[in-house]
Amino acid sequence: MLQQDNSIPLYMQLKNIIKGKIDSGEIGINDKIPSEAELAEQYEVSRITVRSALSELVTDGYLVKKQGKGTYASKPKLSRPIEDSLGFSESCKAAGFEAMSVVLKREVLPATDKLKDMLKLSEKDQVLYIQRLRLANGEPLMLENNYYSYNNYSFLMKEPLTGSLYDLLRENKNIDCDRSLKTIISVITADQEKAKILNVSIGEPLFVIDTVAADTKDVPIHYGIQYVVGSKYCFVRKNAKHHNIE
Repeated sequence: MLQQDNSIPLYMQLKNIIKGKIDSGEIGINDKIPSEAELAEQYEVSRITVRSALSELVTDGYLVKKQGKGTYASKPKLSRPIEDSLGFSESCKAAGFEAMSVVLKREVLPATDKLKDMLKLSEKDQVLYIQRLRLANGEPLMLENNYYSYNNYSFLMKEPLTGSLYDLLRENKNIDCDRSLKTIISVITADQEKAKILNVSIGEPLFVIDTVAADTKDVPIHYGIQYVVGSKYCFVRKNAKHHNIE
């Protein structure tokens, strides 16, 4: 039962109870939860309190509302601040997910005019292309395609790259990749190749993150174009202000 004299608001107490039941498996994924009226009666609170709790759980990805059918338990999405396109491993850690990476391709390519401009390459430089599949809790989430100066980052050809690239650069090369010079987020649908790699259906929505990552002095480190499973991922605004009831 909820505690009326607790410093934690009632809606937050109820939110934590429902979230705990989903995390523990007491409420299974895709299970229908009781209605607002039933929850209000069960926990002896107002429907406004219940609605506030459920609204936050929907935002966090623990619940999904189906029109005319009710509210169902779901898997939470991995979230990342919309202002920041970097740090997949850090985003996973913050969300309580285990991040893992699998290298699919490593190739040395001729530098196109576009890549020369984005990465500020010399005329004689080539491009190191690395494609990785990024997973959260063992589930494919992102197909990562990064392009680097071969002259500066050829050592990546021999690194396992199963963990955080940015941790590797920071610890081994004292390179702090902490910003993006440009980020464009769009949406496409998965073609046959991407659907197979990401284990989704053909036509499923994918976020496309087009970005140039840089160090603390705004020196480009890589150009990346990443394809992210839309049903498992969301973007949030930092410091967004909202008001809760009770």
